[in-house]
Amino acid sequence: MPLNYRRPGVYLEESLLSSAGDVSNATSVAVFVGAASKGPVNEPTRIETWGDYATLFGGFDTVNDPQTNKKALSYLPYSVYSYFQNGGRTAFVVRAIPVANAGTAASRTVTGSKFSDATSSTAFTISARSAGKWGTNVSYTLRIQETVGASPVTDVVFTLQVILTTNGVQEVVESYPNLCVAGTISGTRPVAEAINDAVSGSRYITISGASTSVAPAEATTPVALQGGTDPRLPTSGDLATSAIDAVGRVEGPVLLNIAGYISDADTVETTTWADNYVGATVASSSWSDRQDVFIINDNCPPREPGQTTSSYKTSMQQSTALAANSGDSYSASYGPWGLITNPLRVGSIMAIPPGGAVMGMISRVDSTIGVFRAPAGVIASLNNFVGVQTKFTDTELGDLNSANINIIRPVVGSGLSVMGARTRKSYGADRYVSARRTLIYIREVMRRSTQFAVFENNDSRLWSSMSMAAERILRPLWESGGLRGASASEAYFIRCDETVNTPAVIAAGEVRMEVGVALEYPAEFVIIRVSQFDRGQTTTEVNPR
Repeated sequence: MPLNYRRPGVYLEESLLSSAGDVSNATSVAVFVGAASKGPVNEPTRIETWGDYATLFGGFDTVNDPQTNKKALSYLPYSVYSYFQNGGRTAFVVRAIPVANAGTAASRTVTGSKFSDATSSTAFTISARSAGKWGTNVSYTLRIQETVGASPVTDVVFTLQVILTTNGVQEVVESYPNLCVAGTISGTRPVAEAINDAVSGSRYITISGASTSVAPAEATTPVALQGGTDPRLPTSGDLATSAIDAVGRVEGPVLLNIAGYISDADTVETTTWADNYVGATVASSSWSDRQDVFIINDNCPPREPGQTTSSYKTSMQQSTALAANSGDSYSASYGPWGLITNPLRVGSIMAIPPGGAVMGMISRVDSTIGVFRAPAGVIASLNNFVGVQTKFTDTELGDLNSANINIIRPVVGSGLSVMGARTRKSYGADRYVSARRTLIYIREVMRRSTQFAVFENNDSRLWSSMSMAAERILRPLWESGGLRGASASEAYFIRCDETVNTPAVIAAGEVRMEVGVALEYPAEFVIIRVSQFDRGQTTTEVNPR
């Protein structure tokens, strides 16, 4: 841009247009909480694929219970796997561990020679990245690439390899060349800095106690980490506590699922199955400062072998976990459990809670249609389900729908689909999942798009800018079918003027804007009236679907 204009004429300039309404996607990110065989403890960890989960948290591995010496079947990996299978993208996973019984990580001390006098000393300690006996399956090798300087004042450049043993087979999973301890050699990185790097560092080990004056000894044969104790399995209270803490550390709207587990894997699909199921749920009131958390409950119990359909329906309706969220429009319950092919046993199927698959389906609907579309109906098929534990009669389906339990059932031509769109609330527009999540979406986009207003002069120019920002959000939402009304004025209103920003409000340092929206209602009941016409007489038949 010229500093001044001296020659008469036309001047063209280019600049970037910054729009207050331009915000990134504000639909929900998934958060899963449950028990895992390894992984960061009580820390929300971002994953993008199932492979990320398998590497960090151990895949479909069962979880050791140090108190009973039994194997527990955790549904966390199955929920995460179902999430990605049904269209989910980004997720945060939390390995819930009791703080008082968090276990210990396997480790190994690497010794070497001091630079000053060549005496033996500790160079650094290698530890498994998380607590548990899984760390004893991790080994390392250390190979000297080059020695710099003359002994005993010397330094070495080395390569550190991480080896993982699975079913007796050793595999090099990571390799870090050009390392040193002092970090003074050109072209090298200090070993602790390289291994512990949050982005490019190891997913299996950490380095601690690194000395800058000890050259590590070479270890060409794999050296296994030692020790390591498994943490205690989380109780229902531990799962809930971890969920509440994790959500507080994840930015933006959240879809939350707490995955339970069977405390004794040998009792799966036996008469004591439901008795050994440990799950949890939380209410939206758990976060006093947030109104952007939607909870997908996995609190419908599993069906026991031989249990009648009517008995199972009654147990779902009378579930104390379901009752805990009654009247809450920020949560929804789904059932029955779904059947999937068992990834650990070829040719067999297993039952899992449906929450993870439902969250993946919701993410798919959000990205393909919009958050305003009810996540139910023929588009809401669950891709990895091959069946459900129970097929209810029409009467039973009506009873469960009246109890605000969204049922998964076969739909001709669409497979297994979610055929319910209700929250735990039984009245009002926000009794539907799509309505509540649309409100969450609007609030989040409004919050992001009006950040520019902070510390601006509180006058009519600011009010106009805020109104324009809201208009750029609501009009496209209405045009795409997210709001009800034949015209924009019927779909929403925006008020940001002197009527709401009185002198007293301005003096208090506040700027206020009122926004009203007409939410869409899903067509929950499709009623077809069929008339039979015969020689001038008409007979009407009502067919509700």
